[in-house]
Order: sequence, then structure tokens, then C-alpha cells
Amino acid sequence: MRSAVALSLTLLISTTTSANWFNEHTIDKFDGVETHRAWGFGDVIGNEYATYGIRCDSREKLLVTVGFATELEDYNAPISIAFKVDNYDPIRFQGQLFSNTKKSGFVRAHKENLPMLNQLILQSRKGLQVAVRVSNEQESQFIDYTVPLRGFSRFSKGTRDACGVGTVRMPMTAKDKSELLKLNQQLTDIKQRIAEIEAKYSTGF
Repeated sequence: MRSAVALSLTLLISTTTSANWFNEHTIDKFDGVETHRAWGFGDVIGNEYATYGIRCDSREKLLVTVGFATELEDYNAPISIAFKVDNYDPIRFQGQLFSNTKKSGFVRAHKENLPMLNQLILQSRKGLQVAVRVSNEQESQFIDYTVPLRGFSRFSKGTRDACGVGTVRMPMTAKDKSELLKLNQQLTDIKQRIAEIEAKYSTGF
């Protein structure tokens, strides 16, 4: 009897510690777009859970999502979002509220912020907890909360794979490769010109 109670208690604890993370895979019946989502529940604010998650669809549109259970600004308003995983340095983004709620928002991936989003997701795979700070554009209202990361790596795999994020190193785009080659050539030319100028005034000793 005691062993049965102990087993039940163990199962209950195990379920509780992993039940704060969920995932979802849907296919739109009209346009066929596949969407992968993963999200976890954290602190209770008022009588609602705060959340942190990622979303990716088959068009490779990546969002990092936050739910802070508190009305902030107006629909679609710009917001600032900072994430701090364990002892890593904070990572800051500009995001916006959703069009249908004032209590949650997102960071949309683009060329400039994708490396930082990839870093955040990679840290989330390894970390124990993420602290989130959301503020309005004027920074007159702040909302802080935390979300445990146990389960993030497992539940977010489909979402991460769909958009190719959360990897140790992201593949370089063709445009960035071209720009890097151009910059390296400019650097070579600058070094050569420096050497030519210095040679004009060299005494030879």
C-alpha cells in the first residue's frame, strides 16, 4: 500500500513539473499553412498565468511570444521585451502587442535580430528559468515574471526544426557571405595602403 502511494506521489510530482510546457501543430484548412507552437506557463499575475513561447509556420515566420496577464497600452502597440536566462546576460528586443489582446505580445524575427533570437532559444534549451521584463514604449510601466524552462527543449523541438533556430551556429546567408567578402577585401586594401604610406617615411633603420 505504501509503495503504491509513493508511486502515485512520484507520478504526480513528475507530471506537475513537466506540465507547464505544451506544444501544438495545426494546418490551416484554407491555405494549408502549418503552424508549430510551444509555450510554457510561469508566474501567476493577478489570477492568470504569464507565458513564454515560440511559434513558427511553414512560411518560416518565427515569433517569440510573451503573455503577461496585464493590459499594456493599446492593440498592436510597440513594446520592449527583455529576457534573461539563468546567469546569461539579458537579451533585449523591440516587439509589439497582438491585434486582439493587450495582455500578450511578440517579437517577430528579421535579419537584424535573428542571431539574438537564436541565442535566446539556444539558452532556453540549456537553462532552468527565464526572467521576462515587458514595458511600454515610454518605459512608464513594467511587468516582470519568470517561466521555468524544464520541458522547453522537448516541447519546442518541432517549432525549432520548422524555422531552423536554436542551433549552436546558424548558417550564413548568401547576402551576408557576399558582404563579408567585400568587407574583408576592403580591409586588405586598407592594410596595404597603410603599409605604403608608412614605407614612404621609413628610415630603413
